[in-house]
Amino acid sequence: MTTIDSSDAPMSPGEITAMRRENLHLREIASQTMSRILQIDTQMIAIRHELEQKRRGFRLMSELAFTMMNRETDHENDFIVVCRHINVILNMQRTVLLVPDKDENNLFRVLISQGYSPEEQNRLARVEIRIVDKTLLDPINPVLITKATPDTYLASFRKILGLPFLISSPVLLYNELVGILITGRLDERMPFLPRLGRNDVETVQTVASYMAAIQLGHLFLEAENLANYDPLTRLPNLRRIKEGLHQVLVMSRRNGTLGAVLFIDLDGFKSINDTYGHAAGDAVLHSVAKILAGSVRESDIIGRIGGDEFLAVLSGLFSSDHAVSVAAKIIHKLSQPIEIYNALQCTIGASIGVCVFPDGDKDEIALIKTADEAMYAAKKNGKNTCVVSGRTGV
Repeated sequence: MTTIDSSDAPMSPGEITAMRRENLHLREIASQTMSRILQIDTQMIAIRHELEQKRRGFRLMSELAFTMMNRETDHENDFIVVCRHINVILNMQRTVLLVPDKDENNLFRVLISQGYSPEEQNRLARVEIRIVDKTLLDPINPVLITKATPDTYLASFRKILGLPFLISSPVLLYNELVGILITGRLDERMPFLPRLGRNDVETVQTVASYMAAIQLGHLFLEAENLANYDPLTRLPNLRRIKEGLHQVLVMSRRNGTLGAVLFIDLDGFKSINDTYGHAAGDAVLHSVAKILAGSVRESDIIGRIGGDEFLAVLSGLFSSDHAVSVAAKIIHKLSQPIEIYNALQCTIGASIGVCVFPDGDKDEIALIKTADEAMYAAKKNGKNTCVVSGRTGV
């Protein structure tokens, strides 16, 4: 019996047309699938880029928080640290902080410039930048300049800073402009220098707010220093001394130990001001502050209460003789020649009144007054000596 293989039979025109349609349909499905895969891949790349931007932003803020913790520097040094971290962590090439001119509106100077050569930094330090475009001062919509931005937009500003692609955000403190933070790149090239984006803008905005917080912290610190320390010698002032004396007095009563207040008045200081001028007098006061600080223990307090008058608070004494020996040491040191400047020397002295405590129910104000009275007794006894309250001159 003979069999016939149907596969060898020729296809009819209708079957051929149907097969072609099926093949075309499959190609369309494959093309759509590939397009979707490419779209998903593009989206994944964008998501990875966005996550990387956010990761850099989080890392920057966390490292700044750690680095700035317990720093005791001026705000300019803190701003330099911030700008360096921006360049390193956000992969920026240059970062600048502009500060407004105190006398003229819309005029700014470069306070910080990181990522520049020394020659460029010197050039920028001499530049005055007049900002006319108010968009640079808008805290809600920071400036973002990428390759998509027209070359004419802020062209002169970009040229001065040498930053073709940048992000700019104002630094505001209580709605007052205290600076403009600008950071950016010289080029945009994947994968290491991708186009700046909104996440970078948000990070720079956050850093600008952080810089405002740094400024605020330093303003508070300056206010506290003015309230508690003598601006010339940086020694505690009368207010701070009273606070410290109160604590020492409480501890002395609790522990059964003695303390002492030394009221120190310089002898012959007025003649230095009259002869050489107030600058020489200030230099002498600086030297006296160092001598006094070197004459007592770190646990003791040395302060200036004004003019040529100083106070020392000694704690943990076991006898009044210790206070007398400290006073004698101070008198000896201050009787030695003091160099003012340019090898010019002067000689002064000191009259010291000593009040040992606890002294009945006297508080810190009464103790200082008693030491003051003893100091005047030392002046009457010929100066350059000390008198202990309740004793005869020593």
